[in-house]
Amino acid sequence: MIAGSSPGSHGVVAADRVVPGGRAGEDLKGGTPPLLWNIRLRDFARFGMIVTLRRMENELPRGRWLEADAFERLVRQTVPLDMGGWRMGEVEHAVSALGWELGELEEDISLRWFAPRKGPWGGYGSVHADASDPGQALKLNVRVVDLPPEEVQERAGQLRAAWWIMEEVLGPPTMWGGGDAWMLWRRPGTSFLVETHDGGELSFELLCTDRDSDAAGRAGTRGLWRAAEPADLPSAVPARPAADWDEVREQLARALNRLNYDAPFFPGGFIVHLRSARDPLRFVQFWNHGLDLVVEATGYWHRPELADADRLTRQGWRSSHSMWQCRLPNAMDSSREHARTAARMLVDELRNLDVDLSDLVYSATMVGRGRRFHLDLPGLGLHRAVPDS
Repeated sequence: MIAGSSPGSHGVVAADRVVPGGRAGEDLKGGTPPLLWNIRLRDFARFGMIVTLRRMENELPRGRWLEADAFERLVRQTVPLDMGGWRMGEVEHAVSALGWELGELEEDISLRWFAPRKGPWGGYGSVHADASDPGQALKLNVRVVDLPPEEVQERAGQLRAAWWIMEEVLGPPTMWGGGDAWMLWRRPGTSFLVETHDGGELSFELLCTDRDSDAAGRAGTRGLWRAAEPADLPSAVPARPAADWDEVREQLARALNRLNYDAPFFPGGFIVHLRSARDPLRFVQFWNHGLDLVVEATGYWHRPELADADRLTRQGWRSSHSMWQCRLPNAMDSSREHARTAARMLVDELRNLDVDLSDLVYSATMVGRGRRFHLDLPGLGLHRAVPDS
């Protein structure tokens, strides 16, 4: 065991993935297993921790900053805090029970730092206020890793380790999301968030639940995708429908770029269908397979008379058992390039399948850790349909 618990005491649920091509009744169990890491504390820095990681097998992704129960203690001591209505005085009173002390408000950036050695992680934390109402607190932020490792996979290991602890304390998260990979636990009064940043830093946050659309979710102000149960997602109707196919291609490339980059941070996989609402068999789809991105013009399986083999081959498609696919390897490392290529291929085949833009919808799922979330891509400008069971 790493951190005082045996691997057998915690079930690791590998991702389930629906076999592409719409062939009912077939599932792939397992696939690429979750990356499990042991984190070894190497050094301390004034504003965080420097950690190194080595890959482990059959062990929970925990390590010495977790092994010493520092992160778990932080989570457990903050969960019971009663922030009331999150007025600044209420927050200050609540955290004083932990011996934490807030400094003066920095009005130009609307936040208050904790006093040195009188806050979480030796004082490296802050409370953010509403710029229009400095007396209204929005969130309490603790930067738990400020000097991250260079390797993206190692940073992903850190984030998964923190998530694992959060699940032990709070149970399954309400929502996963990206632009910067995050998980949200929504609770009455106060919600909890763990996220990474593009530089690899890792934050733990307490959010005012009534205002958390400003930080993590429903209003779309954070990230390009969200995965949750349908009741926790925003409207399926796009705020601004896509104007033309060029815009669909551009927005699809943007969403793909982010999904490609974020996927390794999450213990699961995604699959997205783009189809005609009136004729669902005219569709294309894409999914991640490990670090690869796979795109498939599945509609030709159902409408083979529309498939021009010479043209498809020139465009980069390959046929296997009458299924036209293209695998883009290491999509995370070349996420922008592969995203543009995949978006162009998918949109071209939707048009060749005679799907009208006004009839185009998408459905998507994110599967892993025993969950099957609906996936929302708000930037596509397309209506979100209910995924097939």
